[in-house]
Amino acid sequence: MSDKSDKCDICGKGLIYATSQEAYKELDCIYCRENFSVNIYCPESHFLCDSCHSRDIIKLMKKFCEMTNLKDPFLIADLLMKHPNFKMYGPEHHILTPLAILTALKNNEYRKPNGEEISSKDLTEAIVRASKIPGGWCGFYGSCGAGMGSGVAISILTAATPSRSEPRTLANLMTAKSLIKIADNLEHCCKRSLKISITETLQFLKENLKIDLKYTPKRCEFSVVNDKCEKGKCPFFKTL
Repeated sequence: MSDKSDKCDICGKGLIYATSQEAYKELDCIYCRENFSVNIYCPESHFLCDSCHSRDIIKLMKKFCEMTNLKDPFLIADLLMKHPNFKMYGPEHHILTPLAILTALKNNEYRKPNGEEISSKDLTEAIVRASKIPGGWCGFYGSCGAGMGSGVAISILTAATPSRSEPRTLANLMTAKSLIKIADNLEHCCKRSLKISITETLQFLKENLKIDLKYTPKRCEFSVVNDKCEKGKCPFFKTL
């Protein structure tokens, strides 16, 4: 079992993971100065809250997805992940998953099952919902945020609510399918989880909603800058 840890964005030291309430720390975010009880932190007490961690890149993602005419969800995701403000790991991946999926569907001129067009309002809704999924959710709550992001995409596409039986079922089934594949016994990687979630969503759309986006994940371009990359064990290390 791997014991490698993520690195602090400020000083580069390995992050500490608290596994019980007693080990949590009360720390101020270095940017907004808000106080948080945290279970992931730097040994030097550096702490960056999820909101500040993702703030600027979220604005950029929204603007890009509203303006782009790209139709390939993997290309949309890869271009945004290459931005210098986009971190190797972090909750921005939770947001990018539904954004890439919905943007691709919009640009391929697919409509919702109810006949409505996919609009910029739907992209904004994806950001609002996925922004609520904190970092570290995969390990501490057993539900990867990128996988949950695929459920967010299907929920918005089908106009799901807690009281709409079939759309609610589809949204939960989508998340479940992504999470099963993400549970791969490898070192966690937000980019692998995002690509898995998009791959599973494309298959799900074809099987359940007769939407056929025929795209293949590209070779991962982040291996050389990710010192925790699983290399050949990852399905995206080489073109599928």
